[in-house]
Amino acid sequence: MGNYSIKAGDTLNKLAQRYHTNVGELMKANPQIKDANLIYAGAKLNIPGSKDDFVPSASGPKGVNLDGGASTQGAQASAPVGNVPQGQVGDWIKEAMQALSAAGVPADKMNPQDIASIIHHESSGNPNAINLWDQNAKDGHPSIGLMQTIQPTFDAHKLPGHDNIRNPVDNIIAGVRYAVERYGSVSNVPGIQAVRQGQGYVGY
Repeated sequence: MGNYSIKAGDTLNKLAQRYHTNVGELMKANPQIKDANLIYAGAKLNIPGSKDDFVPSASGPKGVNLDGGASTQGAQASAPVGNVPQGQVGDWIKEAMQALSAAGVPADKMNPQDIASIIHHESSGNPNAINLWDQNAKDGHPSIGLMQTIQPTFDAHKLPGHDNIRNPVDNIIAGVRYAVERYGSVSNVPGIQAVRQGQGYVGY
């Protein structure tokens, strides 16, 4: 995520087009904005996805090389897996996938590009993101971290030694294990399926 200084004449719609995102994502990355039609020159705007490469891959190479390149060696299934994205979020995904692989999660169930897409839509890559306005928050367990897990879900799906919901790697681990348990794989998450069909992302 990067910062942009709002200039006179800017609108969220124009900025969304410029940075290849949408008004909803800009609003999500900037909770201080209450009205999409009311922004102020000189104010700082968080631009989701401008720091890391979050481009999802609908059909990546088979297997995954956790050093960032594609490989067919060690693939546990014939389903496409994809490359680990570049940047800090990619490093967190790589570390989480190593722990998940060691815990027995098959590579074909955790496409790193799809994990990155979930992170992009859920938190804009901010490990300190917290949702204080939805029903989960009203129920006393707000969604937290990169993959916006609630504490009960995190506790049920974390791995030993990865106990901090605000730690980006720990959060990814729990989020992926939840997605695999509920949907069969990260790629089957409804939001990912929707994006692949040209529709808007929906939370998981």
